[in-house]
Amino acid sequence: MWRVLLQMRVLLPYLAKVLPLVERGLLGTNVTGHALGGGQAAPAFDTSRLDGQIAGLSEAQRDVNNALKAQGGEVRLLQEQVASLTKLVERDIQTHQELAATMIRLGKTLRIWAMVVATLLGALIGLLLAFTAFGPRAGNG
Repeated sequence: MWRVLLQMRVLLPYLAKVLPLVERGLLGTNVTGHALGGGQAAPAFDTSRLDGQIAGLSEAQRDVNNALKAQGGEVRLLQEQVASLTKLVERDIQTHQELAATMIRLGKTLRIWAMVVATLLGALIGLLLAFTAFGPRAGNG
């Protein structure tokens, strides 16, 4: 029971505003507190100001709804752009990875060719030295 009452305490401010209206309805009085009945007509109230404020509120609500729709379209456009950029970045990353792998293979190939050329150059120098040192002499004929 106490739990329900503790949960209902949130409603107390609203009930405090509604109870006078309910009381007037039960007692048969109008907003000013005058009793209705006995053939007396209730005094007329000017509601034009209230009607104008309600119209203003509905116009403001329409403006807010239109702004929300426009922003929703902009958000969808931004989502599409982000998705497009994400795909482009993923492709760019893949291209960079492929390029890096190709550069590594090229570096390995260049090292192998450099070793082959160095070996051949060493063999050529060795042969030239051997030929000049042990080769046929011009005066031995």
